[in-house]
Amino acid sequence: MTVWGEGNMQFSLFQKLTESELDNYLSEIDLALEFHIKWLSEINRILVCHSLSKKNKLADFDNSFKRWYINIIGDELISKDALLLLGNIYNDMLSKAEALMNKALNNQTINEMEYEDFVHISKTLRLKIHIFKSKIKSDLKLVAVLMGKVFENAEEGVMITDSKSNILNVNQAFVKVTQYERDEVIGKKPSVLHSGTHDNSFYERMWNDILTNNRWQGEIWNRRKNNEVYPEWLSITAVFDENQQVSHYIGIFSDVSTEGEGNERLFHLAHYDSLCDLPNRLLFYDRLKQAISRSRRADNRIAVMFMDLDGFKQVNDEFGHGVGDELLQQVSKRIVSILRDTDTIARIGGDEFTLIINDISSISSIESIAEKILSEIQESYTLHDHVFSISASIGISLFPDDSDDMNMLVKQADIAMYKAKKEGKNRFKFYEDSME
Repeated sequence: MTVWGEGNMQFSLFQKLTESELDNYLSEIDLALEFHIKWLSEINRILVCHSLSKKNKLADFDNSFKRWYINIIGDELISKDALLLLGNIYNDMLSKAEALMNKALNNQTINEMEYEDFVHISKTLRLKIHIFKSKIKSDLKLVAVLMGKVFENAEEGVMITDSKSNILNVNQAFVKVTQYERDEVIGKKPSVLHSGTHDNSFYERMWNDILTNNRWQGEIWNRRKNNEVYPEWLSITAVFDENQQVSHYIGIFSDVSTEGEGNERLFHLAHYDSLCDLPNRLLFYDRLKQAISRSRRADNRIAVMFMDLDGFKQVNDEFGHGVGDELLQQVSKRIVSILRDTDTIARIGGDEFTLIINDISSISSIESIAEKILSEIQESYTLHDHVFSISASIGISLFPDDSDDMNMLVKQADIAMYKAKKEGKNRFKFYEDSME
């Protein structure tokens, strides 16, 4: 009698197998077993009744098992080693069934040992399939438990959202870094962590990468619950369901402020725009505050400029964010080359820039600087074998002539910039009370 051992029933399981996929998988096994039992019953009936006319139709009774076995042998869900055991038993059983049928066809005697061996192999096959099914269930539960432990005990912060970016779960490392408890963020958007360091274009580029490449990775500045701003290295990955639709997003991050970076590096990350390496909004207002204090003591003027690029949106929309980013970098370099070391240019969002011009000797000197900026920006740009032409609109406010409040000075320069756009773009305008 052929003896089949337990064999190696090791399983390599998909970590992302959905519950519905598992149910379908196990249902197919049940169906294969059902038809296999019918097949065995038919064989026994033929052997007992010597109904050999139906011999050639026997294969049809076990098509379900064979179809399931052939399909699953190439499935990544389980290792081939586990299936080879089933296949070997199945082939041995078919071989013995064929031998019994041939004996019956030739009117030879079928001894009890031969028949019992065939029955034993058939029972073994059914038993192994049951073990196979149970092993899938238990291993999937084990994987779920292990994945849960990995999730909870990971050193990196982990956030899981649905396809609409609603937070579904976070791990303990997330709680430790952000200082938000799990219950405080579940159901909310990741924007609860936004620090204000990045402008809308930063997040637009991020989501463009996620939607195009199904992932994004980079440095980002977020805010803890205690309002402390900190840098983190973040990876976002899209997860797809069985219909190839995005079902979840997984964000994994590490707090790089704890990785021994120097104070100078952290200061730069917190105060400079990551795209153009220009002062950001935070540093701009700090410098403007200092400039106003110095001007009060020295009794001189400073100018605040608010500049917006004309035609940039068309370039960005037609050629993509990558080309748009390079264009912004080129614009930044050109303006920096015009300004003095004591002046400041900052990028505060998208294609918007603010400037501080210190120690003004006369209005004409400001006009000269503004004209140089407009002229320089108008010069064509060659990027990726394409030539681009853009211009700029600039609004200017003066301290102390227009205001002695830094927020008001920026607002006034912004108003004047929009006036320049309305009058035809590619020009500068000084703020006037009549503009409001």
